[in-house]
Amino acid sequence: MKKKSTAVIGMVVCFMMMTSMAWSLDIPGVPNGTVTDGNLVWLKNANCFGKRNWNDAMSAAASLKSGMCGLTDGSKVGQWRLPTKDQLVRRSKNKQGFNNVQADYYWSSSTDAGYKASAWDVSMYSGYVNSNYKDDSYYYVWPVRGGQ
Repeated sequence: MKKKSTAVIGMVVCFMMMTSMAWSLDIPGVPNGTVTDGNLVWLKNANCFGKRNWNDAMSAAASLKSGMCGLTDGSKVGQWRLPTKDQLVRRSKNKQGFNNVQADYYWSSSTDAGYKASAWDVSMYSGYVNSNYKDDSYYYVWPVRGGQ
């Protein structure tokens, strides 16, 4: 009888460990605070950081890690970034599966080559792309990780 109960306890512990691992890893279909789209992993909460200037937005995205903003994916500081202008334009066309998407502008990591003091932002309402001053413009932050 003791062997049976030890085996059952062992199976229960093993199942619990596997379940908790699934919640902390980036496994497709398992809720962990992210949405995977192609080779990109987006933060599911599209308004975790509110509006910030571009430098603060870059820092906020880079500081994101598991345990913040509803993430349980095991990610670490430095794995997240702002999306490129093109990635945001594509996202503006399909916001399904995300929480708290604002019908306003979001910063991209893309800077405006014509104006060093400016970076590109994208409207999640219309997909319109705009260049604004990094220091005194405030837009939303939507971190992404994965391919460039």
